[in-house]
Amino acid sequence: MNKEDIASIRKELKINNSKIRIQEICSYYIKQDSKDILCSEELYFDMMDEERKELTLKNFKKVLSGKIDSKIFELEFKDNKLGENKTQEHMLHTLHTENFSEATLTIVNKILEETCETYEKDFMISFVRGEAYTSAGNNNELDDEAEAYTLKFFIGSICSIIIPKKSLKFDFEEKEFKTSIPMNVIINTEAPFEGFMYPSFSENAAVTDKVVYYTNKENRPNVLFVENILDCTFKSTAKADKERFLEVIRDVVGAEIEPEVVSNIYEELGRRLDVETESGEVSLIGLKDMESILENSGIKTADKLRTSFMGIMGGESYEFKASSITPSQTTKSIKIDNNTASISIGPQDLKNVKQVTKDGIRYLMIRIDDTAMLEGFDLVTENF
Repeated sequence: MNKEDIASIRKELKINNSKIRIQEICSYYIKQDSKDILCSEELYFDMMDEERKELTLKNFKKVLSGKIDSKIFELEFKDNKLGENKTQEHMLHTLHTENFSEATLTIVNKILEETCETYEKDFMISFVRGEAYTSAGNNNELDDEAEAYTLKFFIGSICSIIIPKKSLKFDFEEKEFKTSIPMNVIINTEAPFEGFMYPSFSENAAVTDKVVYYTNKENRPNVLFVENILDCTFKSTAKADKERFLEVIRDVVGAEIEPEVVSNIYEELGRRLDVETESGEVSLIGLKDMESILENSGIKTADKLRTSFMGIMGGESYEFKASSITPSQTTKSIKIDNNTASISIGPQDLKNVKQVTKDGIRYLMIRIDDTAMLEGFDLVTENF
């Protein structure tokens, strides 16, 4: 699964769309302190008014939004070599059963038993089931000559409850100011704090042994939900992977490194991402790949890399996703800082950075093509 696979489903979640058919919506209001289901509701999507349809689909689209391995994670079910994982079996059952509400209620009860304490206040759990229509190959456009496929899916979303504050209002009939005391709570559908979609998708095909998990806290998944509710094994976030990737490099080269070498490493990774974009296959960086990248970047690894990699990663079979360890090439995604200054720079511009000393004083030098600005003023240029 890559960002294009996720986007292909997310963009179709809109009303009056012939490429997708939304079926049932099941919603449950949960009292956090007592773990009681205060209310449950099952509605067919076509019976909703237009405004509620928009709000509902906007909520579920949020569960498919965010950077992969930071907010969205494709997870494998535990101990599932023979396809005997009980949670996967129930997910498949939920996908196809005629009694969608009963199947989702089983998931809700599991959440109440296993993870309810992780939520600070009342919340709503909603599920939607639908079918997406797509054609064979990488082209999502349906036409008369293409062979069409139906991809079944369902999405679960967990939203917090907002209790409106008292406010002052003006009563036009009695022409006086009054205190407004809200009687109803608001469901925060614009910001679900976690959710999931089953199954995962890859190149317009369902991947039934994997599930897509979403968290609104970047690089902070709810591991209890992942392991106890989805029954999946959580590996690592993009942030954690990048930290360990850099830790391996530090162990090989030491505490100091030239900016140009770092730039070379990110260029090598960028080439891997270009291949990933063209092929559609996720680019993975293992021990041998890392050795090649460092050697091409000017770092002599000798036997040090293998020892460092195994010590930090716990073995030589671990693979990083190139997308997780490569900074954005289009933004100033690299930070250079100390007690005096903090500078943001693009990875391609690292070759223009040097740390030098003159007369016993340390300087950070950046080659620039145009005049630097300070509070709206052009900086005076001096000879160094």
